[in-house]
Amino acid sequence: MEALTSTPPATEVPQRRRPSPWSVFRSSTFRKLWVGLGLSLMGDFFNYIAMAWLVLQLTGSSLALGAVLMVQAVPRSLLMLVGGAMADRLSPRVAMAGSMLLRFACVAPLAFVVITGHAQMWEAYAVSALFGVFDAFFWPAASSMLPQIVTESELEAGNAVTNVTRQTSLIVGPAVAGMVVGAFGTGWAFAGDAAFLLVGAAVILWMPAMARGARSAAAEAPQVRTGLKAEIAAGLRYAWSDVGIRTALLIIAAVDFAASGSMQVGLPTLAHGRFGAGAVGLGVLLGAWGAGATIGAAASGVLKRPEHIGWLIIGVCAWIGAVIVITGLVGSLIPAAVTLALAGIATGVVNTYGIAWLQRRTDPTMQGRVMSLVMLASIGLVPIALAASGAIADVNPTVLFLIAGGLILLASAAAASSRTVRSLR
Repeated sequence: MEALTSTPPATEVPQRRRPSPWSVFRSSTFRKLWVGLGLSLMGDFFNYIAMAWLVLQLTGSSLALGAVLMVQAVPRSLLMLVGGAMADRLSPRVAMAGSMLLRFACVAPLAFVVITGHAQMWEAYAVSALFGVFDAFFWPAASSMLPQIVTESELEAGNAVTNVTRQTSLIVGPAVAGMVVGAFGTGWAFAGDAAFLLVGAAVILWMPAMARGARSAAAEAPQVRTGLKAEIAAGLRYAWSDVGIRTALLIIAAVDFAASGSMQVGLPTLAHGRFGAGAVGLGVLLGAWGAGATIGAAASGVLKRPEHIGWLIIGVCAWIGAVIVITGLVGSLIPAAVTLALAGIATGVVNTYGIAWLQRRTDPTMQGRVMSLVMLASIGLVPIALAASGAIADVNPTVLFLIAGGLILLASAAAASSRTVRSLR
């Protein structure tokens, strides 16, 4: 889930007929961003499947898996604001490519030790921690680059394409990674991750350098050039002063706290244990979610933006909460995959509309910092969620899904009771 809108700002232009999502491919710069992002995403899903299976093979413990994921999530959360400020200060292009090259430098040696049969748990912890550090610089840069390379009227179309790319990667990446693990072993999945990252970094560096956006009076007010700390503080003030952004940040934090543990710890546990489906089964579950989100994102790229975004938030929260509860109750792989696909549709729609609104609303010089705040709201509490989820799943994974889904349903009810949320447009 991403940030959504309050009352439209005075500078927003009236809605026109939406351009085709495919029109953005006329730009060679967009095509390079699309390819580089897709390769990075494929690498991420290869890494997730490989890391989850490596930990379960070495320990057989959901608690250990939650700990490894937490070690990655902590530095990513702590450094996300730094990553956003650096993207604004330097260049989203440089931040993206640098992050990918550093992740390659981490995962290539891990692939070697796994393939040769010498992997140990400390290496899994170390690589996960470094991945978390470098991810903090990648995602704010990737999210803030689109407004620099497409027109304002193409933001929904561009976001639809990038969201479809994300979700297609979620379908293809875990499924292919699961087959690689099953056919060749975990080490070769890590090797695939390294290859995707190296080629993707080269494509991003192939993009032309981009000019900085014009600085508005709002962005000029704080002395943002005095240092990184001042730039981060300016971004916090800028985002928090907008009631729509502030409300969305709080909802995102609540929903993603509940959902992250059930998805990242609960799904591998179900695939490995209750369903007995192995790495391929985990890929099917994640791919089903991605298939639904792809449909939702593609549809939102060609349909008119909804006027009542507040009710969309409420509905998405209720939808996801119900699906998580159902997923924890079903006893076989296929029904779980179907329910996850239905939830994915809602997330694809809300992410496309929300990101486009946020990019349009945000001052060009604040794009990286605002995007980093959205991501921080999404992942900031994930370390706590992963630690708690690992412990709960070790006892009973069904309880984990019931708690997570119930918390999201409560968030939906709270949002519906708020006049501020109901009036978001």
